[in-house]
Amino acid sequence: MDTATIPDPSGPIVPWDHVINRINALRRSLLWVVAALLLGTASGWSVADQVFNFLAAPLTTALANAARDPRLAFTNLSDPFIIYFSVSMLLGLLLALPVIMSLFWRVVAPLDLGRGAAKAVAFAFASSVLFLVGLAFGYWVLLPFVVRYLLRVAEEFRYAVTIREYLRFALRMLIAMGISAQLPLMSFVLARFGLVTARRLLRWLPYAVLVAFVLAAVITPPDGISQLLVAIPMLVLYLLGVVVAALATPRN
Repeated sequence: MDTATIPDPSGPIVPWDHVINRINALRRSLLWVVAALLLGTASGWSVADQVFNFLAAPLTTALANAARDPRLAFTNLSDPFIIYFSVSMLLGLLLALPVIMSLFWRVVAPLDLGRGAAKAVAFAFASSVLFLVGLAFGYWVLLPFVVRYLLRVAEEFRYAVTIREYLRFALRMLIAMGISAQLPLMSFVLARFGLVTARRLLRWLPYAVLVAFVLAAVITPPDGISQLLVAIPMLVLYLLGVVVAALATPRN
């Protein structure tokens, strides 16, 4: 047997050189991911307080409009440091997102479709834009509505919202929307690879509904309105993915 190749009974012979080159490319990509995360985290520290104020604006604005003290509290001395460090890591993640998605493309793209730089860049760009669109929807539409609703429910009680609890609540909702916004792109890629079809995605719709409401229950407080506000956009994006898969499925 030729040691320069890997025999595959169900497909073509894959050269060892290709496997080694792929491993080296993945290693370089991982180094770029780590470097981007570290650079983004370090850079984000200088503006972490401003970014946190931006993230807290839906709550502080709602409190001010309700004639309440908009200042948030902390219960542990280390909470402000943990908050600013978490925000810095979030900025690092956003900076590294194109590199991460480019690495993801290199991992999942089949050999017969190729892993050209143009395809990786296009996938990373589309994924990053969709993630930012999901974040924007969560920040400007979903989060203010949920915050105002919860404050109206609790208007008879004395409040003590801590910075740590609010950031955890806000980030779960925003990141969930950012990830959910990837569904149409994932449907497109999987359909082009022949792994899913629009008909199969429709058959999976009941499971998608179940998963959406389970995730919404984990992300949001235990009230039906907040869960609906999170689950419905997820399902709309899933159905949009069904349409995208129908358009992207190869006709042959």
